[in-house]
Amino acid sequence: MTGRVGARSGRSVSIRLAVIVLAGNLSLGALTSAQVRYDHEHFWSAPSAFAGGSNAHLILHVVAPQATDPEIDRALDDHYAWLDTSAPINEQLFVYLPGTDGVPANAQLWQQLAARLGYHVIGLNYPNSVGIAAACTDDPDPNACSYSARFEIVYGNDSGVDSPIVDVSRPNSIYNRLTKVLHYLAAHYPDEGWSEFLTDGKPRWDRIALSGISQGGGEAAMIAKFHIVARVVMASSVPDRAAAGWESTHVTPSERYWGLAHDQDPMYGRFLVSWKAFGMDAFGDQVQVETSVPPYGCTHMLFTDLKPQRGGYKFAHASTVIDIYTPLDKDRTPALVDAWRYMMSAEPNCE
Repeated sequence: MTGRVGARSGRSVSIRLAVIVLAGNLSLGALTSAQVRYDHEHFWSAPSAFAGGSNAHLILHVVAPQATDPEIDRALDDHYAWLDTSAPINEQLFVYLPGTDGVPANAQLWQQLAARLGYHVIGLNYPNSVGIAAACTDDPDPNACSYSARFEIVYGNDSGVDSPIVDVSRPNSIYNRLTKVLHYLAAHYPDEGWSEFLTDGKPRWDRIALSGISQGGGEAAMIAKFHIVARVVMASSVPDRAAAGWESTHVTPSERYWGLAHDQDPMYGRFLVSWKAFGMDAFGDQVQVETSVPPYGCTHMLFTDLKPQRGGYKFAHASTVIDIYTPLDKDRTPALVDAWRYMMSAEPNCE
């Protein structure tokens, strides 16, 4: 049995995991870290979750945000940091950003797979209590509304862009949280290589792959708009109502964006519009993953119609990544694992 550190304890632990256990109820992936249970009766073991895999060499550091920066005073659920010591290291950092009201604890299978593929992995907690797409619905300029909110969440309210719907200080911003947790990990675990993702004390974006579900995918894309990153992996995203606005210009090349969505998601049409704004349609039409196999015709746009493992299609939005909703095969392997692996590791222009 493994444990976790309280979000406000200011402590961190390193756990070599034998089992990962998740239980509880979720609204759009909104479990808090305190609601994640490690249960002997209902669990996913590593070999069953990923056929042929093992958690024997999987390291997890659970880090309270305030332990990295005492000025952080909101969104205090834990960051998760993963490393598989048995995997060939790919010298890249994979960052997972949860969706509205979500926390990193909700998508551990996604983060574990990235670690098994050789990434250093950080599930980053950040202020995400405001549903941006909904909050900007009645704004006279929904594109400007969503842009300013996402920009402030990433960089903070002293960045020169003022949002009418969020108020995120610089210490609470994604940029500061990522920077500070990397410094924390580098200082506390100097032999694990976390310092490789910092340059002059700042994130080394060219070696960072960004991922997220829903709001988190939008924040990943906002960072990629201004920084050339290694990869952008969006699940059920971008949900902004004024898609093809701020998304249409970005310094990260279009070939580095991948997306996965559920066709029963009410926002599915918005995702397709945003994917085309990112230029992802240049690599092929959307492909249904359960009727195809990797490399899916080399497309960068994937979708599924698989039924979520609980709650039915009303949880289609969360099922692309969130552990308790993502569909499982009979052997308890995540049914979307091949699609996840493809988006995390495919070459930009496959043959």
